[in-house]
Amino acid sequence: MSLIFAQPERVLFDSERVMFDLSLDEAFALTQVRSLKDYQLLGQRLEELQGASYFFINIAERRTRLMITIITAGDLAATSTFVLDHSALDMDEDDLMQVGHEDGNYPVSSAMEMKIRHAMQQPDWRFFKSD
Repeated sequence: MSLIFAQPERVLFDSERVMFDLSLDEAFALTQVRSLKDYQLLGQRLEELQGASYFFINIAERRTRLMITIITAGDLAATSTFVLDHSALDMDEDDLMQVGHEDGNYPVSSAMEMKIRHAMQQPDWRFFKSD
């Protein structure tokens, strides 16, 4: 009997276009368009932002997740968001929980940013979706 293990799915993004200085208000404006004016303002920036991405921490019901949103600016969606496997970055749940204790989205800490930047500089580094 042979066992078949599913390969983790790789998340592809342009490491040169990762924005660590994007505020969460700006980042989530991409997914929270509520008026025609918001849509028009966003539309003016989509071409410039297309292909860029940002990392953040999501806390929901005491569960933390390292997330990446990639700005696709496609016909059907402006963004694609993935939960990443943070264990390969030598981060655990406690590290992620340090950014906040309430449910919500938080920017990555400067220590996490340094780990992510270091990982992106490694030629064989890959980010994978979390299970």
